[in-house]
Amino acid sequence: MGFSQSLPLPENWGEHFQRTNLDVRWEATNALPRTVWIYRVRTKDFQAAGISNLVAQCGFTDKNITKSNANVVVYAIAGKFGIIHPDRQLQISRGSIFYLRQTHYGPTNLATHVPEMSQMLEVTTNFLAKIGFNLAEIRKNPDGTPRFGFIEPFKEYYLPNGIIITNIEFREAGFGRTVDGAKILGAAGYGDIYFGEHGKPVHIDISWQDFERYKSYPTATPEMIINWIRDGKALQGGIPMNMPAIDWASVKCLTIKSANLCYYAGERLAPSEWLMPLLSLWTTVDTGQGNVDVEIDCPIIEAPKL
Repeated sequence: MGFSQSLPLPENWGEHFQRTNLDVRWEATNALPRTVWIYRVRTKDFQAAGISNLVAQCGFTDKNITKSNANVVVYAIAGKFGIIHPDRQLQISRGSIFYLRQTHYGPTNLATHVPEMSQMLEVTTNFLAKIGFNLAEIRKNPDGTPRFGFIEPFKEYYLPNGIIITNIEFREAGFGRTVDGAKILGAAGYGDIYFGEHGKPVHIDISWQDFERYKSYPTATPEMIINWIRDGKALQGGIPMNMPAIDWASVKCLTIKSANLCYYAGERLAPSEWLMPLLSLWTTVDTGQGNVDVEIDCPIIEAPKL
């Protein structure tokens, strides 16, 4: 593909806006890299030991993974591997892992021995290490530790006598990926794991491709980025639901508070063969009726010919 001006952004990310005389003020103090890489997306080859550990963690035994039978379908076609069992299924394909196990809990059959929130960091890191993930690729907290988001959804059962039973069937660990210290958005770098009883997964949804450096490009200056915003090459992200839509024709000014490098390689159902850099701007918009904080995504390099 080839483009002549600035690098375009995914249309489904937000709304285009354009105003050539928009007052844009750059107050970001963080330094932008002088160059960034474009990466070619490659299929990730999971190591045999990691796959073996994953299969075991998902509750499959040697008997039901060696061949298909009346209850189990095993396939390995064109880089795809899968096991379909009556109550669980596992798929590994092109850097993605999907696993789902059916559970049948109820007020008389509650989930037990689900890892506590205090145990989730250890459970998650141990699990990822066993299946061959490099923890250094996961997004980091300010102190350098892997950044996980832990959630504990619960289910309530209402009994006829007015008693309410609450049960936690799993706790969830979510995480993202970085390249060159920048977070990856979209299909190429996310993970979500539900850990159920005794720390065994009941659901896995991971997309974790390999990348190959293709070519480096000089980044745009703040002045160029401001001009691209005015020319309609940026996208406005969402705003709080209780706020009216931004009328860019009457906006007094747009103030850029921070600018952060990100990467994007398409969405799950529309992946790209390229991992492309972009700029995530955290801004404050003076609408004339008040201030609104909004994310704006903008190109960071001139569009290359690939």
